[in-house]
Amino acid sequence: MTRITVNVDGVSYVDEVEPRTLLVQYLREELGKTGTLVGCDTTNCGACTVHLDGHSVKSCT
Repeated sequence: MTRITVNVDGVSYVDEVEPRTLLVQYLREELGKTGTLVGCDTTNCGACTVHLDGHSVKSCT
């Protein structure tokens, strides 16, 4: 397990996750942020895009 610290919508979270956990999985399954989508699961469509440190990134990779 790996300890992570994230700030989502102004709230800080500290959790233990499996190293292979995708950001989109963490947001949806652990934080209940179901607005984060998985479209193609290959980063091609952009449905999983989130803002990370001021940049748009695909959360399914």
